[in-house]
Amino acid sequence: MQASRAGYRGRAGLYEAYHPDGTLQGGEPVEPVRGLGPEMSRRASLLLGHGNGIRISPARTEEARQMHTDYFAVWDRSRAYAAAVMALLYARS
Repeated sequence: MQASRAGYRGRAGLYEAYHPDGTLQGGEPVEPVRGLGPEMSRRASLLLGHGNGIRISPARTEEARQMHTDYFAVWDRSRAYAAAVMALLYARS
């Protein structure tokens, strides 16, 4: 469950603001905001609407796929656990 929660909370860190060039996922990321570190600059660009779009950074596509897979795997395990608890409660009554 912790892995799912951490992945859910970290999903926003995968996105970046960019200027699309018309190709699939093509384009340049927006320039960093002066005076801010890379992560804070990325967040500021997203919040302030810099660029013409948002995307998952091409360098982090595989990480996004893995987060997606992990999120649903944990969900399946939690459903199986809930079914087992319900069966035990039903057997005891």
